[in-house]
Amino acid sequence: MGKYSKRKPAYTSSVSTKSIILAFIFVIIFVVFIILWLSALFSEPKTPATADEVWAAIEEQGYKPEDITDRYYKNDSDAFLSLVKCIAFKENDIEFQFFEFNNKDSAIDIYGQAYHNIRVTHNSWQKMETSYENKNYSLYFLDSHGKYNVSIFVENTAIYAYCNSENKYEINKILDKIDYLTSGNNKEKSE
Repeated sequence: MGKYSKRKPAYTSSVSTKSIILAFIFVIIFVVFIILWLSALFSEPKTPATADEVWAAIEEQGYKPEDITDRYYKNDSDAFLSLVKCIAFKENDIEFQFFEFNNKDSAIDIYGQAYHNIRVTHNSWQKMETSYENKNYSLYFLDSHGKYNVSIFVENTAIYAYCNSENKYEINKILDKIDYLTSGNNKEKSE
């Protein structure tokens, strides 16, 4: 063979193919991230439910709601500063609490406490975990070890609920009725 052989090194095409594949994967991940970011940026905020709406949704499912706001006032000397209303019910293994505050930060605090409690006490490798976050809300659902747990905040409201996994649809029916079960805002707009 002469000085100017036309043979190319074997590794050249292999490195190029790997580089192209990696670049393609990077571009796909980047595009997905941009789409998710833009959808969060331009999506409509969720409308918080009122205590009356929650009360009606609980009754519609056949449960007896209670106004337990005074219990929080008695147990926490600072509760009256931000807590407007707390609606709850407990029946069999189902416990549900809805909080309405006069500010968003208090709702986020309750959400954070419930979220932390759920993650610490019920998290395992065998789980179904779902979460949605957006401008004014965060929804977290964990089904693990036969227990279903929910932590939600929407603007100035928060929900903490739990039950045995086989009864999760009871909680979900209430959340669906007040439009807290899924991401986005499905409530009809009043004109």
